[in-house]
Amino acid sequence: MVILPKVRKLQLGLRWFLLFIAVVLSIQYTSPQNSYFQDSHDKLIQTYSLYYNHFQSDRLYYPGYDFDPNLNYFHLVDNLYIKCKDRIVSAFPIQFAAMMAPLLYILPLSYLVYTSLFFLFLGFWILKHYYKFSFPLLWVCYFATYMWPLSWEYSEMSAIFAFSLIGLLPILRNRKSIHIQIVAGLSLSWVIMVRLDTLPFFSFLFFFILFFLWKDQSFSSVLSKISSIKVYILVCVLGTAFQLILNQSLYNHIFGTRFLANLSGFQVSLSQRFEWFQSLNFYADKKVGIFAYLPMTIPLIIFYGTHFKTVSNIKKSLLLSLVLTILVIPFIAPNDGFNNWGPRFYTVLILPYLILLKPLFVKIVASKNRKLQITLLLLFTYSLLLGFIGAKIQKSKTSLVKNFRSITKELNPDIIVFTDYLNLYSIGSDYTKHISIVSYTTEKNEELIRILSEKMKNKKIIFVDWHPLILTQEARYALNADKAKGGYPISHWDLNRLESSLKKNTSNFQIIDKQMYRIWSGTIKGAN
Repeated sequence: MVILPKVRKLQLGLRWFLLFIAVVLSIQYTSPQNSYFQDSHDKLIQTYSLYYNHFQSDRLYYPGYDFDPNLNYFHLVDNLYIKCKDRIVSAFPIQFAAMMAPLLYILPLSYLVYTSLFFLFLGFWILKHYYKFSFPLLWVCYFATYMWPLSWEYSEMSAIFAFSLIGLLPILRNRKSIHIQIVAGLSLSWVIMVRLDTLPFFSFLFFFILFFLWKDQSFSSVLSKISSIKVYILVCVLGTAFQLILNQSLYNHIFGTRFLANLSGFQVSLSQRFEWFQSLNFYADKKVGIFAYLPMTIPLIIFYGTHFKTVSNIKKSLLLSLVLTILVIPFIAPNDGFNNWGPRFYTVLILPYLILLKPLFVKIVASKNRKLQITLLLLFTYSLLLGFIGAKIQKSKTSLVKNFRSITKELNPDIIVFTDYLNLYSIGSDYTKHISIVSYTTEKNEELIRILSEKMKNKKIIFVDWHPLILTQEARYALNADKAKGGYPISHWDLNRLESSLKKNTSNFQIIDKQMYRIWSGTIKGAN
């Protein structure tokens, strides 16, 4: 009788350990410490900026301020930063960076990506403890959804997953203790302000919950239920109000930097919206939408739709909110997620998907219907295979950062000049160790060399371009035909002029071919 509880605790610990090992290995396979590319890199530097500024300012760290105050060689494109008063700030909400920056006192910069593990397992624990998920279902909720690829990079997505689960505990699980209401209210307000694209889902959810409550119960009963979560409502409202006021005071807009930076994205044509509808929900331009990644979503919608009258009001509300959010987001989003593997704008929809999936999963697994069990297994396996494909793609991106780090270690440059902003992201977390900039024209190259000759004497500089065997002139022209639409094509430097200028203004001039790159290197002589 005494041994049995100990055995159960041992089994429970072993199950958590196996899940932890599987998640860690699956993330580590992608080389996450080299995953700081595009949005992940920008969020990392935003976090570092707070730490670098001793939490006195959110001014973006840029190593070229001394010689480039007008940001002529700054790498970020227009929708990734904004000019606010006397400073430039990241387009991403400050809340996530403010939460993570203190960790830099104890963690190396490149290790911040591993914080996703904390949020993932916080979410798993919430699902197990409060939502009563079994361990097999926890494996499904990670490896058979796009939560897996969203955890490979440094971002707020894992926190959105965990805090959304916490934020809805008083509503979905009837957890109404004071401390849970306070934590849930704070969590929900944080999620909404960090990811404004979650607002449609939460708005629909609360509307339908209130609608069905009003429809089925008396006015006094409705008031009584609302009163029972008054602390939750108050904390959520105050938390949201505080962040709105903070945004207004810092950025002169209540919705903050991401909304301001994305204003142009809200003004796209209706035809573009329909293209985003396809890529966010199905498949287009190498982007896997929610129905393509989670084909089980369609049977869930059909099942709960055909049993609508008999399911609980909570599940009715979750179903309607899920469907309406899928329909609405493509027509209000500023883009379709660019290069994410899995629809990041639907991160919050993993929650209703899992809650609606749970009773069917339990029922099918317990049944003796082999056809249903095999179908379920095949659908999950398909989503798992998509994850493996995404992991391969992610690993190819992280290998660029990893390989370029070996170049910077060997050459040890002070200043690195790249041909375009995407190429610059190869620097990864080493952005803080070198002056990394972008030059788009031959004229800018020459002006840069002149400026550096005056201000950066004896500093080693390298200009980095793709090797001509890797990126031929024909391929460059083809790529630029598309990239030019965004205003940021890959540079086409006049190499004769570049080499002439470097020979004149640097010592130890070399042309070096390394891996996929051609590099022009020299030590700045200084102005005559």
